[in-house]
Amino acid sequence: FIKPPLRYNLLHKQVRANYAKAETLCRQAIAEHPDANDLWIVRNRRIVALMGLWKVDQDRKHFDAALQEATTAIEKGLPAGTDLIARFCLARESLRADDADLAGVIDSFVQASGDESAAAPTLAIASMLAMEIGERRLHERYRRAFLDKHANNPMVWTATAYLLDRGHRYWLYHPPFTAGWTYGRRMGYFYAIGTPEDAHRSFQAELKTLDGEIVKTPEASNGKWTVIEFAQSAVNNPHIDRYGTFTQTRPFEDVNFFSAVFNEDAQAVKAAVSERAAKRRKNLDDLPPTLLVPGGLSNPLVNQLGIVVDEKTTNILILRPDATIAVVLSGSSLKGGVFQNVIEWHDEKAVDDALARGDLEEAKRLAFAHAPVEQVKPEDAPRHWKPKKLTVPHLRSRAKVYMAMEDWQAAYDDIQEVYLVVNSKAGHLSMRTDELDATEKLKALIERNLERPASAQ
Repeated sequence: FIKPPLRYNLLHKQVRANYAKAETLCRQAIAEHPDANDLWIVRNRRIVALMGLWKVDQDRKHFDAALQEATTAIEKGLPAGTDLIARFCLARESLRADDADLAGVIDSFVQASGDESAAAPTLAIASMLAMEIGERRLHERYRRAFLDKHANNPMVWTATAYLLDRGHRYWLYHPPFTAGWTYGRRMGYFYAIGTPEDAHRSFQAELKTLDGEIVKTPEASNGKWTVIEFAQSAVNNPHIDRYGTFTQTRPFEDVNFFSAVFNEDAQAVKAAVSERAAKRRKNLDDLPPTLLVPGGLSNPLVNQLGIVVDEKTTNILILRPDATIAVVLSGSSLKGGVFQNVIEWHDEKAVDDALARGDLEEAKRLAFAHAPVEQVKPEDAPRHWKPKKLTVPHLRSRAKVYMAMEDWQAAYDDIQEVYLVVNSKAGHLSMRTDELDATEKLKALIERNLERPASAQ
């Protein structure tokens, strides 16, 4: 049984060979030691191996064998909390009955756990069962219950990473068509969207510099945003090197960038970094600091973050200033622009929060810092200097501040510019986005107040 991320790189025949080997060894052990006290471990592994063969071969005989093993395990009795795999197998069979009460089967599976310590894996499996039968609302219910209670539980990190993976979330319940020629645009839009993952997760890790010094997170963040790009090779960090311009245009120095490599050979990594700098025609000091991941792919953070690694794939971790995880992007769902989108989404949220608590001065400070009304060229600016291009989140934030100031004309000017960009983007995707709906509502509210006399506003 190979853990992620290495499991994702196996060939189909290797996956099948591993399941077949596990099933054979478990079956032999059960036959040779039928009265062993810890035989439940072997029975559970055989059930998993048989269900894996059923999925890989699409052959019902493997599932029937798993059902027989699960039934035997339940009949012989299992220690408290160890019957989860057997009941999982039996629930899969119950869901296939023509007259099955689908929600009832899954609810009964959860209620039968009893032991509080089994709550995390039980909820994870319940969400999987609902997913397998296409019950989206039921899946979301159990997924939400799992993430609200167990997102930081190391025992179920693999399940957490799967349920939060942006790529899986996007494709999970897609209809059988893919939006024709716009499907690639839609996928890119949702992969790079600025909304954070919908769970509260903290992150702590110890990495090493190329000189052997320990770098601890979140201590190394210094209260700033921290973006870490994980890769198998120091040569292959295509995303993070390109974001110097983004940080230079921010009014606050509040973003750290690091490159982390799953390789403990400091000399080899130094050589690779030098090669990367030469390819990009940059000085070494112009690249983000490079860190080493102790233990390589065996480091626990690999399972915690759901990292997918091969020679060409990188993964992104974005930490908020308070060291909670804003988003993790595995290599399969990484798109350009996501750094900026996530951080600017939080910029807008900070303005919203200030307005919600009635702190107009703080809202004005943030909004006008990110979206200055006038941009004057500094005396020491380079010849090719251009004013900062104001983005949608920052313009929308400024519009909200103008609303609070009751400067409706200025609010309208900003929201109209936001609307044109957001509407154009929706047209590019051939779909109405949530952002377009929200922008239209805000625009309509501003228009109503702009047309009303001051006494009625």
